[in-house]
Amino acid sequence: MRNDHHPRAPRRTRPKRPNGARALLRSRWVQGTLAAATAVQVGIASARHHLPSTPIPGASAGVASRQASTKGRPMDAASSAPGRGLEATAVRLADEYRGKGFRLTDELARAIVAAADSNGIAPRLAFGLIATESEFKRTAKSPVGAIGLAQLMPATAALFRPGITRSDLTEPETNLGIGFRFLGELVDRYGGDTALALTAYNRGTGTVDRILARGGDPDNGYAGKVHDPHPSD
Repeated sequence: MRNDHHPRAPRRTRPKRPNGARALLRSRWVQGTLAAATAVQVGIASARHHLPSTPIPGASAGVASRQASTKGRPMDAASSAPGRGLEATAVRLADEYRGKGFRLTDELARAIVAAADSNGIAPRLAFGLIATESEFKRTAKSPVGAIGLAQLMPATAALFRPGITRSDLTEPETNLGIGFRFLGELVDRYGGDTALALTAYNRGTGTVDRILARGGDPDNGYAGKVHDPHPSD
C-alpha cells in the first residue's frame, strides 16, 4: 500500500535583528539628532566666537556666491587683473603690511590668500582680520583662550572640525581655513554686511543679534580696525 505524502516546505528563518539599543544607534535619524544636540552643546560652551544658533539658509552655496561677488572689487584688483594670480596678490599685500610694521613671511602671505580664496573672502579683508587678531603670529593666545592666527576658540573650531586639538589650531593652514570659513558664514548670516560680520566675529552673534533686535548699533570699532590695522608696538 503506497503511503504518499507531501514533504514539508523548508521553514523560513527571519534574519536576526540587532537588539533595541544597537538598532537605535544605527538609526540615521537618531544619529543626526545626537549630532545636532552635540553641536548645540559645544556652541553654548564657546566663550568668544559664536556660531549662529540657527542654520544659515543656503550656507552650502555661500562660498561660491561670495567668490563670485568679490570679483572685480577694488580691494581685489590685483587678484582679478589679467595675468596676475594669487601669488602676486600675496606678495603685494605682504609688502604693504611689512611697510606698516608687521612681520610676516611670503609663505604665510601665500597661505592667507589661498585660504581666503577657498572660502570666498577678499584677500585684503583676510589680511586685515589676521593682522588685527594676531599680528600674523601663529602661536598667539588670548587671555580668554583664543588660539592662532585667526584667534579661534577651540569649541568654535570643533564645530567645523570635530576632534581638533589646541595644537592643531597653531598650524596656519588649519587655523586660517576654519577662521575664514567662519567669517564667510557670518557674512552670509548678515546678508553680505561685512561690517556686521566682523563685529559678530569679535563680539559674538548673540550679542550682535540682541543689540540689533533692540534697534541698536553693535559697532564697537572692531570692523574699522580690520580695514586699517596697525601693529600694537
